[in-house]
Amino acid sequence: MDKFLEKVVKFTQTRYMKVLMDGFMGIAAITIAGSLFNLLKSLPIGPWQTFLTNSGVGDLLSIPISITSDMMALYVAVSMGYQLAKSFKKDGFAAALISLGSFMILTPLTASSTSVDPATGEMVVNTVTNALSLSAIGSQGIFLAIIVALLATRLYVFFLDRGWKIKMPDSVPSNVSGMFENMLPGGLVFVIFLVIRYLLGLTSFGTAQNLIYSILQAPLMYVGGGLIGVFVYAIMVKVFWLFGIHGGMVVMSAMYPIMSAAGAANQSAFAAGAAAPYPEWTYVGTVCAGVGLLALNLLMFTAKSQQFKALSKVAIPTSIFNITEPMMFGTPIIMNVILAVPFILSPVVSVLLTKLVTSIGLVAMPTGAAGNMFLPIPISMALLNAHWTGFVWGIVLIIANMALYYPFFKLADARALAQEKGETLAEARAEEAAK
Repeated sequence: MDKFLEKVVKFTQTRYMKVLMDGFMGIAAITIAGSLFNLLKSLPIGPWQTFLTNSGVGDLLSIPISITSDMMALYVAVSMGYQLAKSFKKDGFAAALISLGSFMILTPLTASSTSVDPATGEMVVNTVTNALSLSAIGSQGIFLAIIVALLATRLYVFFLDRGWKIKMPDSVPSNVSGMFENMLPGGLVFVIFLVIRYLLGLTSFGTAQNLIYSILQAPLMYVGGGLIGVFVYAIMVKVFWLFGIHGGMVVMSAMYPIMSAAGAANQSAFAAGAAAPYPEWTYVGTVCAGVGLLALNLLMFTAKSQQFKALSKVAIPTSIFNITEPMMFGTPIIMNVILAVPFILSPVVSVLLTKLVTSIGLVAMPTGAAGNMFLPIPISMALLNAHWTGFVWGIVLIIANMALYYPFFKLADARALAQEKGETLAEARAEEAAK
């Protein structure tokens, strides 16, 4: 374990791994703020939901959600560019703007909407020019934003190191001279991305967003239903999230035909009083949504590092309701080699255990009714099988996931504590052992 941990720590301390982790931590405040509004809007209380609809407050609460989660790729591009430039001791603000501009150069300025033709009754696709599609700058654009930010900033640093900048006399104020120094390297970076956009326009993909999205989506289109399909869905959601991609958005869009067919069959069986033909698909969303990160959040209350202690208190209100962004970006889970294993195994173990206890009759089978993934895990599981055993099983799942995460969390906490003390992990562990 010591040898493995030494290699893991060495890997996580490389420049680009630190940039990725620091970049996501840099936007944690934005994700937490958006999650709080998401929580307020999704509280499953009938009178509250009626008030939101009738008063228009629900529309107001949607605005902070839209400018955070729906525009996440923009924040990622800015944060990654800033962190990478600072690691090279260059102007982080200039690099952040260049990264954002480069990403926007690759972003198509068209958006599509559908409407019904009153004459024929057919669906018509309307294309609007000079408009941004939220799918291009939201969660589906995060992976592209990372690539663009790292490439654009590295080019910016390369040009500066080669002296490709406009030098002003020493008498010119630093804020003015800095502006002129960044004009040439920034302009060259923009030209390169304009060429990339033009070349992609000649391909069948059309845009960089379509290229990345198609590469990620294509392998998932062959996944079938049943338990194997559930496992593939659950694992791929977590794997994509580890690389900064909104796994739920990508995998769900690829598997939607399968998921919708299974969901429709389950609900039809529920209406007819029959057993759900695809029971795993009724609870996989709840299991994947946040039981693992809720368990990790609870473990953080025992943390020794200040980082995890603070995060435990901030994230718990949203973690209870399966809103995972504060944990995802605050820990961070993304690009976290230490926590990757339990993060991926959590839904697999949870699905297997749930399948086992429902098959042997220890917990009632799911009815096939559709659930709400923003409900606390025990309540959600109880509603899915309309039985008290579902509530108890939800609590057991949280405890099981805490056990799964525990050894990995202890390693992550020790590493965070060592960083806060300015020590190496070996020194921090030796000091702890001496106590």
